[in-house]
Formats: sequence, C-alpha cells, structure tokens
Amino acid sequence: METDLSVSDVMSRKLITADISESVDRLGRVMEDANVGCIIITKDTHPVGIVTERDLVVKLVSRNLLPSKVSAGEVMSSPLITIPPDKSVELASREMARRRIRRLPVVQGKKLIGLLTDTDLLSVSSELSEILRDIIRQNNPEGDTGETVPDWEKERNNPSVFIQGICEVCQSFQESLENIDGKYVCNRCREELPQYQ
Repeated sequence: METDLSVSDVMSRKLITADISESVDRLGRVMEDANVGCIIITKDTHPVGIVTERDLVVKLVSRNLLPSKVSAGEVMSSPLITIPPDKSVELASREMARRRIRRLPVVQGKKLIGLLTDTDLLSVSSELSEILRDIIRQNNPEGDTGETVPDWEKERNNPSVFIQGICEVCQSFQESLENIDGKYVCNRCREELPQYQ
C-alpha cells in the first residue's frame, strides 16, 4: 500500500464553501456551476459542516421543503469530520470506510486547506481502490455503480468474502466480512445469524 503518501499529497485544493446562513437554493446553484457534489459550510470563516447531494435529497426533497426558505445550517451534516494534512492516505481511507463517508475535509489548525474524496483515493493505489470498491458495494447493495461490467468479471468483482469493511450488523470496522443474504457481516455476527445456530 502507498503508506508514504500523506493526505496533502492527494487532496483537492479546489474548495467550495458557503456561509451557514446561505439558502439551500443558492447552494444548489453553486454546486451545479462548480460541478461538485458537496459544499463545506463555514461560520465566521471556520468550517462547521458539509452539505452533500445526499443531504439535499434526504433533508430537503424528501420533506418537500422549499430550498429558498431553508438555510445551509438546517441541512448540513455536522459536526464536521476532518483530517490533518500530514496523516497517511491509508489512515484516511480507513477512517472514511469506518464512518461510511465519501468526503473528508482537510484542516490544519482551524483552517480548511483541502478536501479528500473517494475519487482522490481511487487515483492513488490499486489496493486502496479495492477497499473503496468494497465501500461502494456496501453502500450500494443493488450493485449499480454506474459501470458496465462484463459477465466474466462479475464473479471476480463480487466475492462473497471481503478483506475489510464495515459490518452491517454491528457497524464496526472488520478485517474480514462475508456476504450473507445480501448483507456484509463479520465472523462474530455471522455466528449469531439464525441459519448458523
């Protein structure tokens, strides 16, 4: 694994931010114009949260709220989970997997200096790519990753045992998971399933 790389080596320095009081309709326009999937929310120039496309769907659209009447502070995910720039890429990828997030703001002191995304990590190493593919599979049980996969690769790309990831029963990070009835479970939780008792 590329353990020599630090977060600052692979993070994106293109940052899109908005104040906590900004309306959600404005956030949507900024996200569209900048072609990004998230905006870091600030209060007095300090990062305090993040608004992602998913936040907009879950916290706004599903509740039939009017975007012009809702502020960033009402839909943002917080507290903001961050990482310092000197931490390893491997540590960052494990933290993202453990917390089931795709974006990790990079903060030095209290200053936002970058954003590490799953796409950034995919470009780093084939080993990290495999970890991230596992995360994508866990977060997308239907298997729709937007990729066209040939039939001969489907078996290789969808094994029943994964090297590491988040157990869908106990929600803890595990080195080994098994796909049982569409759920990825650790050995301990597998033993507790009715079909194994």
